Amino acid sequence: MQNKDIEIFLDLVQARNITKTAEHLFLAQSVVSTRLKRLEEELGYELFTRSKGVREMELTRQGREFVGIATRWKNLFEEADLLRERAQVLLRIAAPESVYYDFLEPIVVSTIHRNQALKLSVQISDSSGIYDMMENNSIDFGFASYESSRANIIHQHVYDQTFCVVSYTKLAEGENLSPLVLDPGKEVQLSGGNFSSLTLWREKWFSEHNNCRVEVNSPHMMVSLLKEEGTWALLPSISAGHIASLYGMRIYELTDAPEKRKIYLLRHEGAAFMQTEAAAIFSEMLEKTR
Repeated sequence: MQNKDIEIFLDLVQARNITKTAEHLFLAQSVVSTRLKRLEEELGYELFTRSKGVREMELTRQGREFVGIATRWKNLFEEADLLRERAQVLLRIAAPESVYYDFLEPIVVSTIHRNQALKLSVQISDSSGIYDMMENNSIDFGFASYESSRANIIHQHVYDQTFCVVSYTKLAEGENLSPLVLDPGKEVQLSGGNFSSLTLWREKWFSEHNNCRVEVNSPHMMVSLLKEEGTWALLPSISAGHIASLYGMRIYELTDAPEKRKIYLLRHEGAAFMQTEAAAIFSEMLEKTR
């Protein structure tokens, strides 16, 4: 049973004439007749009596009872359309925590201020989980720290993350720090993403002595773990600034820092959502940051 069939039936109830209904709905008379017949066949009973030479159609007993059902059906279709329209102002975003504080937070705030009707859903996840959510169509925009060959997902490089060291401890004089003064056994490592540049950096400076005992997947989880003397963590620079300002920690720039890490915007290829107002506003905010 299709919405168009219901629309034709309810119009026929008012017009009682196939020609008038065809004119009103801008359809051919044959289309109206065919759809009515198909609806009756699907239901298993006639909705109108047809008398030869009589232009006005009369409802059968079943037809009169079906009017209420058809009206409710039409209302349900209209409610579904309204739900679809409301869904178009729902913006679903996922990003690693460091990317959110590094890059995404001011864009989210600006997007919300630009559209008061917008409903926003932001999830924090590692890059692998974000690819899964994008593949399952449970988010509209995602951010990840690596490119993947998953089908129908477009990657767009949006910015590079630089890294620095945070600690409660005074590790060096001034704000510049040589990796040689760091104890690899006292590093609190950030996990859950593509940290190949950090792995190469650790191999270069610590070699087989890289025996980190603690890994966490959120910068905020590091705070209590960094209070022991000599402990330290490598974090994206902007995220490090956020954490340091909140918790009174020290920030050190490295004299030999890890390579920058590329961050990519993910979206579905040819997604209909990209034509909505919510997507347009968010895309515009993204462009202004580049």
